[in-house]
Amino acid sequence: MKKIVILLGALVAILGCSTDDAPNFFFDFVAVDSVLEVPVFFTVNQSDTLQVAYIRPTSCHGFDGFNVVRNGNEREITVVNKVVEIENNCIDLENDIRIAPLVFNPIEPGEITLRFFNGNDVDGNPNFLTFNVPILE
Repeated sequence: MKKIVILLGALVAILGCSTDDAPNFFFDFVAVDSVLEVPVFFTVNQSDTLQVAYIRPTSCHGFDGFNVVRNGNEREITVVNKVVEIENNCIDLENDIRIAPLVFNPIEPGEITLRFFNGNDVDGNPNFLTFNVPILE
């Protein structure tokens, strides 16, 4: 009997919990505004930190990292924000520029093309800020 009461109590507690009040979150790619102080060249096995300025669209957006897609000597880089919405309390922001560091450590000489997502054009096609940087030994 005691086990049944405990089991029923646990069942009521589990079913009584509602996830409606839980924050809703998702990930969003946001536009890069600029890349500050892109070096004239990189050096093999030497880290460089690029300061990436991006546009924070709402008060619910927070930096979560970079999405980097490698294709040969090209890197397509997008800023990723985690968006946490609690009861639709997000406030749209204008010109809220944030800076995030991107560490780049090339492992072979040549040239690298860095393409930073800069938003979509009127037709929905992605735009990029593009930098071609030699990599020296």
